[in-house]
Amino acid sequence: MRTVTIAIRRPIAVLAACAAVGALVTGCGTGPGGGDIGAAAVVGGSTVGLDAVQADIASVLAGSADARQLQQQKPSTFPPIARTIVQLAVWDEATKQLAAKLGVKVSEDQVDRAYAQQAASGQAPSFSQTANIPVKGDMYKNYIRDQLLWNAIGAKQVRTTSVTYDYAVTQDRNGAQALVDKVVANPDQHAQIFKAAMAGAQSQDGTAQSTVNLTGSPATTPQELGQMFAANAGSVIAFPVQQENIWVIAYVIKRSDNAGDTTGGQDVSQVAGAFGQEQMVRYAQQVGITLNPRFGVWEPLTGLVSPSDGESSSILKTVRTANP
Repeated sequence: MRTVTIAIRRPIAVLAACAAVGALVTGCGTGPGGGDIGAAAVVGGSTVGLDAVQADIASVLAGSADARQLQQQKPSTFPPIARTIVQLAVWDEATKQLAAKLGVKVSEDQVDRAYAQQAASGQAPSFSQTANIPVKGDMYKNYIRDQLLWNAIGAKQVRTTSVTYDYAVTQDRNGAQALVDKVVANPDQHAQIFKAAMAGAQSQDGTAQSTVNLTGSPATTPQELGQMFAANAGSVIAFPVQQENIWVIAYVIKRSDNAGDTTGGQDVSQVAGAFGQEQMVRYAQQVGITLNPRFGVWEPLTGLVSPSDGESSSILKTVRTANP
């Protein structure tokens, strides 16, 4: 899967605190919409309980000297851990809902075996890049269950999904935001806009490299563009590719989940889990996520929780009604 640092494609940045740790743990303040103080988040019509999330935060503090040290000596580094805990809770609820909708199940025996294998490996994922604070107990087991469900969800459609898209790259977020805004304002001119943005791009053989009206599938699309599969048709998205120090901007023109065999003869077993995770994030966009503002803001493209809109790690805007 992808790395929380738990295997997500987009690593979680260490960002400045947006709320005191005491507020995160004690539960003061208001909930989603300023009203429901009993909710950490609402996924569709279902509530992720604030008490349960706070209990998980308290459990991490109680079980990790490193976490307590972060809270006491450098409080600004602890809120990302709390954000990750609520993020995992939202993922778990969205995954359960999507799995039920698709009729996908995994047995508790499968979960127990996977949990035992990963625990025995001694390579438990960690909450933060700032310290080696492992994910343990029920949170870890729930995450493993979600991983297995993502694999099963992904396997249902990874072979038959395709998207038609334009894309471009920029050097920073400001350039990405400007291009997203331009496409949203002028969607009928999307091809010209992307061609102009990539006018200087050349392929290795010296010929102009097309970046418009391309068609790709989970098996054939370059990994750095894979985030498109978490978006609906009609979405204009942007996200960083940290390994290359660039931002990718893409316009998802069309999407089909029943396009026939789109694998090109390639083995898709290795991408099914990541694709399933993206479908969970896409499902969350469709049903709607309301996050308790004390934890930050939900990013609908990545499924991450960031401190504020200004510190989000992705951009998603819609130019027209998304296809089903």
